[in-house]
Amino acid sequence: AVIQERRSFGALGWNIPYEFTMGDLSISVRQTKMMLDEYDQDQFKSLNYLIGECNYGGRVTDDKDRRYLLCVLSDFYRTNIFDDNYSLSASGTYKCPPGDPTFQEIIEYIGNMPLTQLPEVFGLNDNADITKDQQETNYFCETLLSTDSASAGGGGGGSKSVEEILDELAAEILSKVPQPFDRDRAMKKFPIRFDESMNTVLAQELIRFNSLTESVLSTLIGLRKAIKGLVLMSTELEEVGTALRNGKVPGGWAKRSYPSLKPLAGYISDFLARLTFIQSWLDKGQPAMFWMSGFFFVHAFMTGGMQNFARKKSIPVDTLNFEHVMMSGTEYSHAPEDGVYVYGLFCEAGRWDKLRGSLEESEPKILFSAMPVMWFNPKEQPPPNSLWKEEELDENGSPVGDGFYCCPLYNTSARRGVLATTGHSSNYVCPIVIPTQRPQSHWIKRGTALLMQLDD
Repeated sequence: AVIQERRSFGALGWNIPYEFTMGDLSISVRQTKMMLDEYDQDQFKSLNYLIGECNYGGRVTDDKDRRYLLCVLSDFYRTNIFDDNYSLSASGTYKCPPGDPTFQEIIEYIGNMPLTQLPEVFGLNDNADITKDQQETNYFCETLLSTDSASAGGGGGGSKSVEEILDELAAEILSKVPQPFDRDRAMKKFPIRFDESMNTVLAQELIRFNSLTESVLSTLIGLRKAIKGLVLMSTELEEVGTALRNGKVPGGWAKRSYPSLKPLAGYISDFLARLTFIQSWLDKGQPAMFWMSGFFFVHAFMTGGMQNFARKKSIPVDTLNFEHVMMSGTEYSHAPEDGVYVYGLFCEAGRWDKLRGSLEESEPKILFSAMPVMWFNPKEQPPPNSLWKEEELDENGSPVGDGFYCCPLYNTSARRGVLATTGHSSNYVCPIVIPTQRPQSHWIKRGTALLMQLDD
C-alpha cells in the first residue's frame, strides 16, 4: 500500500511510476510466511533482498527508486516490527496491531486508522500534499487546454483576433532575443588550450546556444510572415503558433533546447538569462563563479573542471571526483585555486541551514529553497556511494546517521530521464554529498533532491 499510493505524489514519490501487481504482493507474502515458518532465526536480510531486488525490485529500473524501495522495506522487515511500541510514522499514528490479534481484530484496527493518509506514512513531509495538489491542478488545466480549438478566432467589440495576438507576441519575443554569438571572434579571444578546458566548454556551449537561437528566430520570423500571408503556413509554423497561444514551448524549440519544464514566459526569461551569462563570459572573461544551471550540457562543464586539475597535477582524470563544500558567502570575486564555485541550485523536500551547517527539514508551505554557493573541489577519491546500505541502529532502535546525505541532482523536477548516447541521463546529473545530522534513510523517504531549475 505504501509503495503503490506513493505514486500519487508524482516524481517526489517515484521517479518512474511503476505498475506493481497483485502477483508481486502474493509472492512476497508467501516468501515471508515461508521464511518465518521454516527458520528459527529471522531472515529479514534475505527477505529484503528477495522483495527489494527481485519481486518488486525487478520492475524498478531507476537506481534512486531502488534505493528508496530497499529503504522503506527495511522499516517493515526488521526485528523491531514485533515491538508493540514500534511506530511506522513519526507521529506514532501508524503502528502494527498490538499483541497477537485475530483476523477480525486486524480488520477493526485498520478501520480505525485515518481515512485520509497523511504524507508521513510514506515518509514524506507535509508539504508533499501541496506538491500533489499542484500536479493535479496542472494536469486538469493541461487537459482543458488540449480540448480548446486551435482555430478559435477573435470576436467583435474591438477585441484582437488570435492572429493579431500571435503577431504581437512573436514581435515581442523577437525584440528580446539577440542574434547568435560570433563564434569566430569568441575563439580568437578564448582559444582551445591544453591548460584551460573551460575554453573548450565555452566553444561547445556557443554551438548549442546558437542552434537554439537560430531556431527561435527563424520560426518566429516565419510565423509573422505566414500570419501576414507572405509565406505558406506550414505544419511546423502552425504548431509554433498553437504552442505560443497556449503559453507552451514549441516542440521544434524543445528538440534543440536544454531540459526545461517551464511555460513559455518562464522559458523565454530563463533563455535570455542564459544568453546573458554566456555573453558576460565573452565580454568580461571567465567568471569566478559559474551559474551551473546556465549550461546546456553541465556534464562537460564538470569534466572541464576536473580536467584542469588533472592536467595541472599530471594525474589521470578518471581517478578524480568532486568534493562538495558548502560555502558561507554569497559572492566570490576570485576563483578557487582548484575546482570551481557554482551557484543556482535548489533543494526540494529539504533546505540548507546556514547556522547549523546541515541539511534540515523544509519550512511549512515552502516547497523549494535555494542552496548556497558550492565549491566543487576535485580530489583523488572514489565516487560517492549512492546505493542503499543497511543503517546501524542505536540502543532505541533508531537509525544512526553517517553525517551526510548523498543527494541526487536533476535538471528538472520531473527527475525521470532517458539514457543518452553519451552515457548520461537526460535528467540526472550527479550525486551531491551534503552534510546532515539526520540519517540518510530520512532524506531518502522524503524524496529530497537538488534541482538545476524550477518549473515557473
